[in-house]
Amino acid sequence: MASKLNILCGSCGYEDISKNANKWCTICEEGFCEDCERYQKSMTLSRDHKMISIEDYRQIENISVNLNCDIHGKKLDLYCKKHDIAVCVVCIPLEHKSCSSSDVISIDEAANNAKQSSALLDLEGTISATIDNVKHCISDREMALKNVEQDKQKIRKIITETRKNLNEYLDKLEKKLLLDLKSKHENCKSKVVKILNQLRQMETEVEKLREQTIQIKRFASDLQVFLGTRQLNQALCKKIGSLKEEIRDYKNNNMEIEVNHVIGSLTNEVKQFGEIRVSEAMVDLQLKDAKTDQAQIQVHGLSQSVHNVNLKLKQKFDIKGSEQPITDCIVLPDDRIIVADYKGCGKLMEYNINGKHIRDIPISNKPFSLTAIDTDRIAVTYGDEKYMEIINTTGNSDRKKVQCSGNCWGISYQDQKLYVVVFQQGIVVMNLNGKTLNTMDIDVSGVFNITTTSDRIYYTDEASNTIHCCSMTGQEIWVFDDDFIILTRGISVDSNQNVFVVGDAVINLTLIQHDGKDSKVLLTDRDGLESIIAVHYNKQKKIICLGYEIGRVALYQVS
Repeated sequence: MASKLNILCGSCGYEDISKNANKWCTICEEGFCEDCERYQKSMTLSRDHKMISIEDYRQIENISVNLNCDIHGKKLDLYCKKHDIAVCVVCIPLEHKSCSSSDVISIDEAANNAKQSSALLDLEGTISATIDNVKHCISDREMALKNVEQDKQKIRKIITETRKNLNEYLDKLEKKLLLDLKSKHENCKSKVVKILNQLRQMETEVEKLREQTIQIKRFASDLQVFLGTRQLNQALCKKIGSLKEEIRDYKNNNMEIEVNHVIGSLTNEVKQFGEIRVSEAMVDLQLKDAKTDQAQIQVHGLSQSVHNVNLKLKQKFDIKGSEQPITDCIVLPDDRIIVADYKGCGKLMEYNINGKHIRDIPISNKPFSLTAIDTDRIAVTYGDEKYMEIINTTGNSDRKKVQCSGNCWGISYQDQKLYVVVFQQGIVVMNLNGKTLNTMDIDVSGVFNITTTSDRIYYTDEASNTIHCCSMTGQEIWVFDDDFIILTRGISVDSNQNVFVVGDAVINLTLIQHDGKDSKVLLTDRDGLESIIAVHYNKQKKIICLGYEIGRVALYQVS
């Protein structure tokens, strides 16, 4: 092929002569000088070849059009109308035996008036539409990028203003407290100074009496000493009596401070300044395909299908000393497994990820449901005992008891709040100090298990064999009902808001899609599954923990 600077004559080059070409033959695919061009036109075989200027050839120089058969390497000189494909002479007997002679025509006949063909017009239309769609997608993504930057600046402003307001408010509280300290200090100080001055005055007066006593003893007569002794003694007794009266009820004032428990708990319970949430919204970006004119590219939030989820058994082990139903089990961020045995031995037990029993955690009653607050702390409900506890699993003393108005069953932790199923009351929302923030008026007569995400609440209703999804204020979003899920028990949710739920009557583990419109049975008794009570999904490790009714735990890796 010619260099980028010059196109050389192909015929002259065959004779080892370097000569610049003036024209380009689109059939021979080589350049020709003036002499060689005249010679080619004089030949019958090449007389009808299309010649274009070198300047025009430069416009299509980098456009590759293959004129030879990809399979046989022969020139594409025929066209099969039946199969809409250009072929070589070798292709006909091998690939197009059934094609009639009228179906196979010369490539020149097929290419006649190609520039006015509907195929070219369709291609141009598809290209134009594709460009418009790509521009639209680019514009849409540029706007999305702009919105993300605006969100960043808005959040930074909120963080800054929140910190500023917090500082100003704390400064105000500090100033008020310092003024109170100054006032109380002055009051305590004045009381001490008053008594101190009286004592110093008493000291001066007694020193004066002592001096008078010495002078009387040295210089006065016996009569004066006799009378003076009694008079001075009376004066001293009077002064002592007066001072005693003053200090009889005097008490020391000791100042101390009790920091507000909310401020005191700030460093212990508030683990982060806030949480940046990324919400995913459905977005459709479409590009038209050249043949089908259909949308081929789509970007969706929460697009993972439950049918792509699979499980692989990692570990299975028996619970020490229990042959009764396990009501709950959770996998903590540090891989410790906590098991609640409500109906069996009534213990809270700790295991490692390999199934080794570490210890029994001391508790005040039989534990029903568990939720992890952080690596060290969990919350435990005690069912019909009508209370729950926040327990530090690394120590036995650090725990907080919260009384409930009724039987408390399922519990879930989310964003510094606890969501508790309380019988005849609903779903109660409370902070980590046990203060009730909200109560959702939901019929929980058949509800024993609950789980949450940052913006949704999920619970199972054993009475109706349904799974419910609602907002954080209790508005129902969807209800899932399937004949294959009977006697619904444990429930958990993954990072895509797909819901794991177990059925006990028909033994299975089912994954429900985030919109409640599709589901997949992941495990049944044919997979070695036994009667399940509890299920927990660890989002960091992507591990499913199952608690079997016979006192056994199974761990599955989710992929």
